[in-house]
Amino acid sequence: MIYLISHTPNDRVKHIRVCEIKFNKFSVDLSEFEALVVTSKNSIKALKENSISLANLEVFSIGEGTTKEASEFGFSQIYTAKNAHGTEFAYEIAPLLKGRKALFLKAKETVSDVGGILEKSGVNLTQITAYQNSFLKLDLSLKPENESVLIFTSPSNVKGFLKNFDIDKSYKLIAIGNATAKELANYPNLIVSNKQTIDECINLALNL
Repeated sequence: MIYLISHTPNDRVKHIRVCEIKFNKFSVDLSEFEALVVTSKNSIKALKENSISLANLEVFSIGEGTTKEASEFGFSQIYTAKNAHGTEFAYEIAPLLKGRKALFLKAKETVSDVGGILEKSGVNLTQITAYQNSFLKLDLSLKPENESVLIFTSPSNVKGFLKNFDIDKSYKLIAIGNATAKELANYPNLIVSNKQTIDECINLALNL
């Protein structure tokens, strides 16, 4: 059986939700910035939650899912990173943002120091903590059976899973990216997806 441990379900596999997103209240005038840096679609959702008005600025997005969310919000100038891993993403966009006034909407807890890398690279950066993860308490009956394939889509989903269940040695583990894989480094049978999308992770799981 294949299980997706993620904030959002997918019809192709079973889903376990171990944490939920809580959006922080904030106010910001996007027109004061030249660029917006986003490492999750939750950053864009946070703009919606706080009724932030759209402005004509360039968006630097970590991946396809985030780009889609930004486009649906109304942004038209969107740079999608070639590398969807946090640290590599920061180093990729740093030269493009050097000397520019940028806003970074971030999570409360992050694995990669995207903001720090951008600031050290000469970006005039404002950081706002836009959202945070809250872990859920699950019934033990929801634990995946032995020999299952588990797909983890973020470090917080790994932490949320481990707060409820242990990881059996018979499980095969798929991490969507390097930061997620780091949380699973002590477990055997770990594979890191070459492409940072849920569909790619599911395709990988189906071929194991």
